[in-house]
Amino acid sequence: MDEMTTYAVVDIETTGGNVQSGDRIIQFGCALIENDQIVHQFATDVNPLRSIPKEIEHLTGISNQSIAHAPYFEDVAATIYNLLDGCIFVAHNIQFDYHFLSEEFVRCGLPPLTLKGIDTVELAQILLPTEPSFTLNDLMNSQNIVHKNPHQADSDAYATAELFLLLKQTLKSLPLVTVEKLAAIAPNCTMDTEIFIRSNLKEMKQQITDLPEGLMIKKGLAIRQKEVSFEQHVHREIKEYPQGQQEKANLFQPRFELRKTQIEMMDAVQQSFVSDKKEHMIIEAPTGIGKTFGYLLPAVYNASSEDPIVISTFTTLLQQQLFHKDLAQLQEMISFPIQAAILKSKSHYIHLSKFESLLKEPIMQKLEAIYQMRILVWLTQTETGDLDELNLTNYNQPFWSKIRHRGWLGNETEDDWYEEDFFLHAQKLVQHAGIIVTNHAYLCHDLQKEDKRLKNFQRLIVDEAHHLSEVAQQSTSQIFRYYYLQKLFKWLGKKEDKSSLIGQLTILADKTTASITHQLENIEMSVYFLTEALSAFVDELLQFCWEHIPQDDYKDRYDILYDREEHAVRFKRTTKKILSLMNEVSYLGFEAVAALFNERERFTQTELHVITDFYDCLTDLKKQQDIFDAVFQQSDEQEVTWFSFAEKSPKNSFAAQQSYVFNSHFLKEQLVDKVPTIIYTGATLEVDGSFDYFQNQIGETNVHTLKLDSPYDYGKQVKFWVPEGVKPVKSMTKKRYAQMIVQYLSTICKNSDENLLVLFTAFEPLHDVYEQLQRKSDFFGREILAQGLSGSRERILKRFFRSQGGILLGADSFWEGVDLPGKALSILVVTRLPFESPERPYVKAKHYWMKKNHLNPFYVDTLPKATLRLKQGLGRLVRSPSDKGVFIVLDERLLYSNFGKLMQRSLPQGMKIEEIAEEKMESELSKFLTDDL
Repeated sequence: MDEMTTYAVVDIETTGGNVQSGDRIIQFGCALIENDQIVHQFATDVNPLRSIPKEIEHLTGISNQSIAHAPYFEDVAATIYNLLDGCIFVAHNIQFDYHFLSEEFVRCGLPPLTLKGIDTVELAQILLPTEPSFTLNDLMNSQNIVHKNPHQADSDAYATAELFLLLKQTLKSLPLVTVEKLAAIAPNCTMDTEIFIRSNLKEMKQQITDLPEGLMIKKGLAIRQKEVSFEQHVHREIKEYPQGQQEKANLFQPRFELRKTQIEMMDAVQQSFVSDKKEHMIIEAPTGIGKTFGYLLPAVYNASSEDPIVISTFTTLLQQQLFHKDLAQLQEMISFPIQAAILKSKSHYIHLSKFESLLKEPIMQKLEAIYQMRILVWLTQTETGDLDELNLTNYNQPFWSKIRHRGWLGNETEDDWYEEDFFLHAQKLVQHAGIIVTNHAYLCHDLQKEDKRLKNFQRLIVDEAHHLSEVAQQSTSQIFRYYYLQKLFKWLGKKEDKSSLIGQLTILADKTTASITHQLENIEMSVYFLTEALSAFVDELLQFCWEHIPQDDYKDRYDILYDREEHAVRFKRTTKKILSLMNEVSYLGFEAVAALFNERERFTQTELHVITDFYDCLTDLKKQQDIFDAVFQQSDEQEVTWFSFAEKSPKNSFAAQQSYVFNSHFLKEQLVDKVPTIIYTGATLEVDGSFDYFQNQIGETNVHTLKLDSPYDYGKQVKFWVPEGVKPVKSMTKKRYAQMIVQYLSTICKNSDENLLVLFTAFEPLHDVYEQLQRKSDFFGREILAQGLSGSRERILKRFFRSQGGILLGADSFWEGVDLPGKALSILVVTRLPFESPERPYVKAKHYWMKKNHLNPFYVDTLPKATLRLKQGLGRLVRSPSDKGVFIVLDERLLYSNFGKLMQRSLPQGMKIEEIAEEKMESELSKFLTDDL
């Protein structure tokens, strides 16, 4: 490629995805680029001579009527073919546009396309590594490129051309050494990405520039230099908490609105921090009061590196948001530096030494090549090395396990990248931080360790506190996964397979004085017998499970309670044999590791990584061995054990899980009794005027409580409806139940183009409703999204936020943490009151224990949990004082049962529940949403 290369950036709109099935082009757009300038545009509508599907019409705005007088593709094919001749074909998702267009040319009697091609999706994945989404529209928004008419071919082509030029500029701004590495990997990319990268590399070599500031090069890798900013004790500015309302307002305004309830929360948290009498406090802070700043402001004024404040929130995503968004905003408001750090497990960080070694290995698949290139670019940007910055939805690919940090087998100072190691850097930041931001899972796992990372901290804020008990239960649970064992066995491999661990170690054995070849052969033999024994055992366990499942009970997933006292004898001999084989593999393996590591000076860094991987594999195997032993050999009346598997792939999905019936004793002993000052906060902690349920879950007894008023007028802003005559779920078949939900959705959507969130208590009816919505003509043209079927949670929410008249079907995590203000969400349907299934083994065991202790499980556990869930669902609907919404519950039990009346008492003040006829819903809904508040 030279500077006179012409790029033809193409976009097509079609009736569907398959030319052979009769799909046709309905619009063609092209922008030509020469000398880094868009020099020409061409676009045309095309009459497909077939009906345009409603969903395509809704997406593109192109109807049969609008293109009735447009030319047929046969009329413009030669013009388009000649336009593209001699150009390099560029498209966003090139595999679709290129091949569809090529087949259409052939259909019209022209030769197929043979042009070189470049995919801007792939280029963006490489050169914009931290983007959460690579759809054209999302990239336009994140890169501030104006895109006036998405899904119109001319606009999409022009936008893609602008993106292509930006990506080219981004490539040329990278260090030369990084682009050289990209060029070396590029042959594995789609079509002709390699030619594009090499041509730009050639230009860069002709005019070499200085290394960009803040970067360094080591062993052929360009990475960003890191700095640790420490608090200066000598010159530390005295930090005085702003006591008065005006002082606080001076900090917040004009950027943020300061609310009365927010001030109340700030002062309550401040009082807890400065009080001589150390105390624990529960604060229910309803949606909309500014809860995060409510605890962050007093925290930063009281925190220091000698006496840090730990803040724990529910997920790593919320952890990132708290650190990178909320604390960053607060830093702009106050005059002194906030010394804050993120604390998460080492597996979140890239291990530079392992990545450097991986670059020397042959690439086995295209996806791994893209990942490598993406990381090479990311290393020039990141200061943390936190893999979560890459915003991937799936880190299960083997590639990530190869480069994740797992610590060191020996002394970390022997690592070639010791000085630059990201995990050690993160640890250093934590040591000098006044605010330490972590997540509930890390906190609960750390509490169980002898060598704790969080030692002797005195002050803790628990945000999203209603999840703490649930996370504690998960962190103390033990899960034996058959599929994971298979993966470990495959990783160990065989002597003949030179890419497996045993194969690689057999080669390394020749470099040592110690003879370990015989040990490796014995390990291979033991793994073979272990694989056979486990396979047969899981077959036996599945047979046991099927014996305990009623014949007419069909589910996607089964959970079967296992009573060890009753059934242990049946499996005793097999479990002993399996444990013996596991023990043999572990013993021989760790002996081999010790022998190899004693002569580590004989090995290269890459070879040492093989030994470390072998050790890590053995460690994981030993953990599974300990869990297997606990599940099948040990007994504790406080624990419950169950088997679970999916109906479609029972063996590969099989897992045995063991969990404590209650975890309040764990939290009480490890957290409540040890940390002097704890603030628990969340939007839904109180049930029926009391915090007793939450306190019992976490083992708190003597605690102060504060319930803040909601800033919203629910009486005016929300209509809460239960349809008249809605049938009980138990009176219907599964198919009829799904049909009923679809019928109500049809009524709701008749004269409304508002977005609609539908919440389920289980995935099976969600999938059934999704299938029916796809087939029903009432919903053609609406974007229908379903949890587990339409991509990651974040991607679904982004698409829903931007859609008009979208329908989102969600369960579990969609009941909370969904921020869709204003027009993004106006109608929310709850398909059933959110009671958890009493048939789940964990729930069944917990309720059995309660009954033994003369407690009513429904009123002590089931009802409070469902009430909080309902409140969380309602919290999705109103996110600002100007929001209006309709909340519809398809469950008459809320009105007519005694427990329904109890649930109503926990709803926001001013909320009125109306029973409404289905035929009235349509007009009332439209009237309420269009009238002014």
